[in-house]
Amino acid sequence: MRFAPWRHRPIPINRNQQLDVVNRAARYFAHHFSEEISSEELAHSIGVSAEWLDLSFDHCRGKTPFQALQHFRLSRLFEGIAQQPNSTLQQQVHSCGLASVMAANRLFEELFGIGLAPFRRICRRAAADQLLRRGQP
Repeated sequence: MRFAPWRHRPIPINRNQQLDVVNRAARYFAHHFSEEISSEELAHSIGVSAEWLDLSFDHCRGKTPFQALQHFRLSRLFEGIAQQPNSTLQQQVHSCGLASVMAANRLFEELFGIGLAPFRRICRRAAADQLLRRGQP
C-alpha cells in the first residue's frame, strides 16, 4: 500500500484493497447500525481516511457509505418487521437507527415498493396464517 504524504493511513489503491475497506465498513455497520454513525467515525474505526472510504464505496458499490448504511438499516427493518410484525413501527424504526417513521417509510417504499404499514399488515396476516396452520392436524 502507498501512503499519501498528507495522511499516515494506507490508501486503497487496487480493487482488492477497496473491497477490503468496503467489507470492513459493512462489518462495522452490522455491529453499530442502530447507533448514529458519521463518515469520519467510520473511517477512523476501520483505519482509512473519509475520502478513501468514499472512493472505495463509489468504486465498489456505486454509492456513498451513508447510502450503503441506509440500505443496510432498511434491510434490517424489513427483517425485523417480518419476524416481529406485532411490534410498533416506531420501535422497529428506532431499533434500526433510523430517525423517524415518516422518513423511514419514504425510503422503505423507494427500496421495496411498499410502505411500512401495508408491509406490516401483510406480515401480520402471514404470521396469523402460520399459527392457524400449526393448530390444524
